[in-house]
Formats: sequence, C-alpha cells, structure tokens
Amino acid sequence: MWYGGHVLSALRTAYAWILLSVIVLPLFPVLFVCTPILLRLDPSGDRLRRFTARWVSVYGRLTPLYRFTIAGLQHLPNTGPYVLVANHESGLDVLALLLLAAPVRFLAETWMFKVPLAGWLFRTCRHIPVKPGDRESGRRALDAAEESIATGTPVAIFPEGRLSPDELGVFKAGAFVLAARARVPIIPVLIEGTGRAWRPGTVVVHGAHEIRISVLDPIRAEAGETPTTLARRTRDRLESIHSHCPDTRATAQSAADQSAGGGT
Repeated sequence: MWYGGHVLSALRTAYAWILLSVIVLPLFPVLFVCTPILLRLDPSGDRLRRFTARWVSVYGRLTPLYRFTIAGLQHLPNTGPYVLVANHESGLDVLALLLLAAPVRFLAETWMFKVPLAGWLFRTCRHIPVKPGDRESGRRALDAAEESIATGTPVAIFPEGRLSPDELGVFKAGAFVLAARARVPIIPVLIEGTGRAWRPGTVVVHGAHEIRISVLDPIRAEAGETPTTLARRTRDRLESIHSHCPDTRATAQSAADQSAGGGT
C-alpha cells in the first residue's frame, strides 16, 4: 500500500511537470515574435501580460490535478490601476492569480529573474524584482510599482513577504503605503488550497486538490489611516472570509491521505 501510494505520487508529479512544460515552452518562441508587436500597440505592456497570463493559465484549466474555482471576479476592475494583494501559500499562487487574466505587474523575488527562460519571461513582461529583507531593493521596487500605478497599470503584491501555507501571516506595509500614496483601491484576493497542493520545499503532487480563489470587495484607505492600520484591516477582511469558507485545505489533505494509502 505504501509503495503503491508513492508510485502514484511519482506518476502524478511527472505528469504535472510534463504537462506544464508542454503548455509553457511554446510560449517562448511566440513571445519572441509577438512581443515587439504587442509593445508597439501597447507600450505599457498590459496586453502582453494579459496574453501571457491567459496562455499560462491554460495549464490550470486543463490539469486534473488542480481544480480551480474563482469567486467574486466582478470585483476585479476591468480598467485603471489598483493594488492587488493576496495571501501566499505556495508557488502555485502565481498560477492562481494568472487565472484572473489581469494585466498586473508582480513584485517577485530577484532570484526568479535569474532562472533560465523564466527569468527572461519575467523581464519581458516587466515584472518588478525585489529582494526580501533588503530595504534599498524594497524602496526601488515600490518606486517602480508607483510608476506603474501612475501610468494606469495595476500591480500585484504578496504582503506576507514569505510562504505561509497553513495560516495568514502578518502583512507588511509596503503594498498599503503604495495604495494610500497613489489613492488607488486595494483588491484583496484570498487563495485557499495551494499550500496543500504544493507544499513549500517539495515538488511532489499527492492526489487531486481543490483550490479556491476569492476576489473580495475593493478596500480604500480612510482619511488619516496609516498603512499599518490599512494592512491590518485588509488582513482581517481576508481572515474573516477564510474562517467562514469551506476548508479546502482539509479536503486536499484527505485526498493526500487516500493517495498515501493507495487510493486515487
């Protein structure tokens, strides 16, 4: 039983990575040809990022290993700048946000820009590098994000600044400084289930997983409100929804337990 469960996990994992490669790798030559055209039509890069998001999100729609559901999509603005903030359970969170097909520029860790192919993709799409714990890097990233907001392009930030697969961590103030300074709405997004689907530090896929993406009502800074208070208010809003949603992580764990026992 133990051996059978591990064989199934190995097969699922291989399938997940092969399918991802089959879908994503053709994107690179297409972007090499299309990027100059898309940037000529739209110098902001918004069309380019929407195009890339829709392409990559095909993986999320086709794979049977992750069952994504999206709620509250009507709260996501069709035009104009905003700061999208989401909790951060695992590396799958970026894929979850790409399913929203928003033209956001991500604030992403600098090491991601050094990964072959992926780094080229991040630079081509003009995402913003930031080095956690480096105040100067954080300042430059916020300056770049503020420039994006000023030109009408939204940005996406994981305010926890680290992976928190089992609970919401403390939200850092940077995203909320940006939103308050630029006077744009915060769009909170709650992601549930990715922490079980892809645990930090592993590439193993155990069973099928349900992942829920909830886009909540926009939040705006109140007169005189500090970024720290705004961050706490946004986190409390996400926490309240999280507490009342079906526990998708428990569902995913049940599937993992069945897999480990030889179930499917």
